[in-house]
Amino acid sequence: MKYRSVLFVPGHEEKKILKAYTLNADLIVIDLESTVPNDQKENAKKIIEGCEVDKIKTYIRIGKNDDLNFVTKNKFKGIFLPFTESKEQLLNINKILKSFEKIKTDIIPIIESEKGIKNLKEISEFKERVKVISFGSHDLAKSINLKVSDDEKEILNYRKLIVSNSPNPIDTSYLNFKDTVGFEKSCNTAKSLGFAGKACIHPGQIEISNKIF
Repeated sequence: MKYRSVLFVPGHEEKKILKAYTLNADLIVIDLESTVPNDQKENAKKIIEGCEVDKIKTYIRIGKNDDLNFVTKNKFKGIFLPFTESKEQLLNINKILKSFEKIKTDIIPIIESEKGIKNLKEISEFKERVKVISFGSHDLAKSINLKVSDDEKEILNYRKLIVSNSPNPIDTSYLNFKDTVGFEKSCNTAKSLGFAGKACIHPGQIEISNKIF
């Protein structure tokens, strides 16, 4: 399983959701977590259902375990799990999913904390649902007061750990979406380390990511 470009879209913005399916991203992740204001999360679910999205190429980034019922009811392919930190956490999610789901729901863990890095091996070995791991450098860096420079050398060792524990992992997003040169450099670095694709936060990043990976 390989995703060259993974486009994240806020779940409360209908126009962006609809536009996403006209683009060439390998995978679309509709967000119910950090990009959606707390007072709009439930309405976001109604918007997503109204868009009748292509569920074969759609994952949901959940914000809380209560979102799992929405995911399984609508038969989405899988979830992105923010701040995945342990096998115990995955076992709990697995139990909840089994009580709801009609088709098997995949999990792509997002590793974005030191605890998640520490427990990478046990997380990656949860083969029942985990086939790919995603790296989230921004929250990791924030949590340890790490300032990441333009060449991203400060996250090099974290990237190497992700690659050594997951086939075809997905690299962290590049926040300055207007800097296409910087994004391309970031993609090339990730590709050289063994990543199979990259999280995208803007349509302009998709073709660059597809080309490089």
